[in-house]
Amino acid sequence: DVYKRQGKYLVTGNMRRDATSRFAPGNREQVFPSVSVGWRLTDENFFPKETAFDDIKFRAGWGQSGNQFTGLNFAYLSAIDNNVRYVIGDDQVTVVAPAPTTFANADLKWETSTQFDIGVDLSMFEGKLTGTFDYYNKTTDDVLIGFPLPFVSGFFLSADANIGQIKNSGIEFSFTYADAIGDFNYSFGGNVTTVKNEVTDLGPIPSIISGIGGASTHRTIVGESLGHFYGFKTDGLYQNDAEVAAAVPDVNGTPSPGDIRFVDVNNDGVVDANDRTILGSPFPGFFYGFVANAEYKGWDFSMNLRGVGDREIYNSARIGLEGMTGQGNFSTQILDRWTAEGTTNSSANPRLAINDPNGNNRFSDRWVENAAYLRIQNITIGYTLPQEKLKGWTNDFITNMRFYLGAQNLATFTKYSGYDPEVGRAQSFQKGDFTLATGQDGGASPLPRIIQLGWTVNFN
Repeated sequence: DVYKRQGKYLVTGNMRRDATSRFAPGNREQVFPSVSVGWRLTDENFFPKETAFDDIKFRAGWGQSGNQFTGLNFAYLSAIDNNVRYVIGDDQVTVVAPAPTTFANADLKWETSTQFDIGVDLSMFEGKLTGTFDYYNKTTDDVLIGFPLPFVSGFFLSADANIGQIKNSGIEFSFTYADAIGDFNYSFGGNVTTVKNEVTDLGPIPSIISGIGGASTHRTIVGESLGHFYGFKTDGLYQNDAEVAAAVPDVNGTPSPGDIRFVDVNNDGVVDANDRTILGSPFPGFFYGFVANAEYKGWDFSMNLRGVGDREIYNSARIGLEGMTGQGNFSTQILDRWTAEGTTNSSANPRLAINDPNGNNRFSDRWVENAAYLRIQNITIGYTLPQEKLKGWTNDFITNMRFYLGAQNLATFTKYSGYDPEVGRAQSFQKGDFTLATGQDGGASPLPRIIQLGWTVNFN
């Protein structure tokens, strides 16, 4: 329902009731209310009439929404495999019998997100400049997470559960400016969104270690972002035997000149699993975009840019290409590897060693890269024939004809060495749900660059 009073005061309310068959009876229904209010300052009698502002509206909103999607459908029930083989007795007789393959959780319920927003809408210079500014704070309770089970449980897949609380907060800003100079019409605009992701509660669980294919590359703990990268820090390469002799003992390997020097983060005199630390987050700290449009005597131009910042990616494809173990094709990066004292001190280019005795390929900041990028999402230039000439040439048979040249994903500006910094989520069936192990690039196909040349015709 919407309530307005003199156009200055606005109130909107909504309430919905959702139900799902994904949860057990008794947990299937949930009510989600929302309300928003607004105040148009420029409609007040005391607001000056002669001002650059055409419209100023303050607004605030509060509401709840739900998420029912779990890693498995009907996760409150166990899936059964009827073709499981058991070896029984001293004679080791093989018997085929059913067995559960998923861990059922009858207590699953709706994940509920509660969001509060406050913002302002502005219009200036007779509508030429418009903008919005918002602050948002979103709290998600009873988060649906695929909780990793110990392998001794006998279950290969993770178990869905409502665990803890996550908060996302930040600001959003956008603007658009449009004007004309004679026959030249133009507009441009931009937007920026910041995001702070924080786990505020995990219930009785101190931490969740997750990763792809059994690896332990991500961690979730209270006070930090969800599923951040968790591994060893590096400090260049050992250059000679003297540096190796003076090194802190490393329980994960035996170093030699040319191997990576791993950091004793907690300064306890030994490099071990307790020295793993936060290496970055797969979730961007901010998003941004820019759009521009122009028209002049039949010519038109449009461009759309977008990007993200403060984000890292685990480039796991490099392990196979640069790890220098096994057989196969390797990256030309290994041509710059350490070969003698002083040739390189980069942790990305250790020596060539059989069986990796120092554990140079363990998960560390060697494989975590800056994945900030700016992408030319779309760009188009076109020309529309004048209607007067077109009608004369075609005897009014054709009313409009436009030629255009366009491109999608034309270029990406980034320091990331992989195919595409826009890596999506990755599913881990052994160590946890995809939300806890995202941001890993195993060499996924990048977005294609598309060039379009075409024309459009309207007939009478």
